[in-house]
Amino acid sequence: MSLRERWDGLPAGVRARAVSDARDRIPVPSADVREAWAGLPAPAVDHDAPWPQPLLSQYGRYWRDGNRTGYEGPAAALRDRAATAVLAAAVTGDLRDLDAAADGLQLLCEQSTWCWAAHETFAAERGHVVPDPDRPYLDLGAAETAGLLAWADLVLAPALDRRVPGLRERVRWEVRRRVLRPFREVRDWHWLGLDGHQHNWNPWIHGHVLAATLFLDPDPAVVDLVVDGLDRYLAAQPADGGCDEGYGYWWNGPARLAEALQLLDWSTGGLLAPWTIPPLAEMSRYPRHTDLGGGWAVNVGDGPARPDPAQPWHVLHRWGAACGAADVVGYAVSRKGRPGGAGLGRALVELHDPAWRAAVPAPAPLPERSWLPDVQLLVCRAPGIALAVKGGHNDENHNHNDAGSYVVAVGGVPAVIDLGQPTYTAISFTERRYEQWVTRSEWHNLPVIGGAGQEPGHAFRATDVRADGDALHLDLSRAYPPEAGCRSWRRTARLDRARGAVVVSDDWDPAVPAVLHHVLSGEPVTHRAGELVMRFRSPVRLSWDPALGAGHLERHPVDDPLLRGVWGDAVHRLVIAATATFELTVTSGDP
Repeated sequence: MSLRERWDGLPAGVRARAVSDARDRIPVPSADVREAWAGLPAPAVDHDAPWPQPLLSQYGRYWRDGNRTGYEGPAAALRDRAATAVLAAAVTGDLRDLDAAADGLQLLCEQSTWCWAAHETFAAERGHVVPDPDRPYLDLGAAETAGLLAWADLVLAPALDRRVPGLRERVRWEVRRRVLRPFREVRDWHWLGLDGHQHNWNPWIHGHVLAATLFLDPDPAVVDLVVDGLDRYLAAQPADGGCDEGYGYWWNGPARLAEALQLLDWSTGGLLAPWTIPPLAEMSRYPRHTDLGGGWAVNVGDGPARPDPAQPWHVLHRWGAACGAADVVGYAVSRKGRPGGAGLGRALVELHDPAWRAAVPAPAPLPERSWLPDVQLLVCRAPGIALAVKGGHNDENHNHNDAGSYVVAVGGVPAVIDLGQPTYTAISFTERRYEQWVTRSEWHNLPVIGGAGQEPGHAFRATDVRADGDALHLDLSRAYPPEAGCRSWRRTARLDRARGAVVVSDDWDPAVPAVLHHVLSGEPVTHRAGELVMRFRSPVRLSWDPALGAGHLERHPVDDPLLRGVWGDAVHRLVIAATATFELTVTSGDP
């Protein structure tokens, strides 16, 4: 039974009360926040620091020089400070904190737009940089702001009415104008997925819209549209629970879906009970499947190899418990840290989750092997070494041209690497996307065949993909353009548990000239014919047929702040020319 069918199957009175009485059914009563936070340091608000003020000059940079972060940074800082002040006011009851919270909420209401410049198309269609307040664009930024205002109202309503009468009415007016009305009246937003293309915007925006209507402006028609949107997203998810957007976006895609479903379930008093709908249980396992250990993750597409550890693990814990997935529950608890991060709504829900608060962190073993056949991702782990290899195609969400590429981690740290997400700019989601070096196949662990790299598009893909225990077999020829002249490129990547090694073997048409690229973290220690030792966190040895020589080792400076924060000041690329066959072995570099 689908989500839509479950919702429609509830008695009409249950659905009506789910909307009208939701505020009373969400387990985040403001009076309990102080008790929930007992024993923890209170959220700190710097009352003397000036408030972040996003400026038009920063907004306009997107069109002038392609910079997104110049505006998105201050806009996020304003939301974050407002959220911290709201949480502090709820925890401390201090009037200075309450005034700061009110200031933050009012400043958000006074912004000309909640939309991020990179998403604002209505003004851009007219050749304008200044957004039109009469035609708000509903994007992630607008949804995030509406969600923050909704949770703030839920937790501070009585205090705000006493201290700043009228502010809550202003908040409701702004959310109706900028979010709820456009959501209800404009039904061709690209993120609705009406064309069948689903990505993280769908549950991310729908979840915030749901909170906004339930807490600020109850409207059964809006909730019904939210159910439609979430149903489309859930129906499009692969049966294996994989996420083609990768680990980083999983938290703002599938995890956002789980949070929205939780809100719906709470609002119905638990009668919706969506957790047995396939493939929700498998979706909850994705972070565990892609964990390399030591705080590193398999980062296909746009994703950091070393993600922020301060994720809302309580979301995964609650999700696993609802699905009866003990492995997910144990994994989430093993990652438990200090509460209060990752957004106001998430922080408040975390504080009011007694099962999560009582959970005691303990180590949780990672699976020896994870095979996700729909997204064609194999992850194998042995003591001290792990392999992740993907098939797939080059039109995945947040795609890099990486069909057939692989990652090797030694001691839990990637050594043969996927660079991951660069800082987004104006070209990141345009036809110029593959001008970025990190998105091209030449900067993945892939061959250049006949002088050509892989091409973007659904037709460019791995074929004949087959998992066999700790090995993935695939043909890469279809990922390259016809001019590469490649009829067959057979690759096998396998974890040899007995040797504690990863072995990658390639076999292709000997008439086609080819060079194999290997992107590496760290700095070289030893480099000679048939061997390269690199050191990042620990030494890693790559070995191949010495008759092929030493290859060419290139050093590439990393000037992107996101990438530098993961890999340091430089990465290296080992390029080796070969004919017909090549085999690379990766082991620990320790004696």
